Amino acid sequence: MNFWQILTLLLIGVPLLGISSIVPMLIWTHHRRKMEELRMKGGRIVAEDIRTEFATIRAEIRDLRDTSMQYDLSFDTALQQMDRRVNKIERTAYRETEAPTQHNVSLGGR
Repeated sequence: MNFWQILTLLLIGVPLLGISSIVPMLIWTHHRRKMEELRMKGGRIVAEDIRTEFATIRAEIRDLRDTSMQYDLSFDTALQQMDRRVNKIERTAYRETEAPTQHNVSLGGR
């Protein structure tokens, strides 16, 4: 190659090669950007679904906690009522057995 061919290649070929490589680079970067946007959008959708599901589960747990508290209070009230009834029955039975009876017993004396 002579000097003029090398000079022509440098002055025309290198810029032409650079310009022609811009289009594939633009296509590739556009594709990459779109894929990243889709990945981020998909991540947000999954995250929103998970947040919604967690909110639903939290509400269900809160409802279960309230229901169990109501059952606990109801059971406690029933136990207290049973305790009062049993105490009343025991007092009545105790009074009946402790009724004064007359015994003819003399406690010593001459």
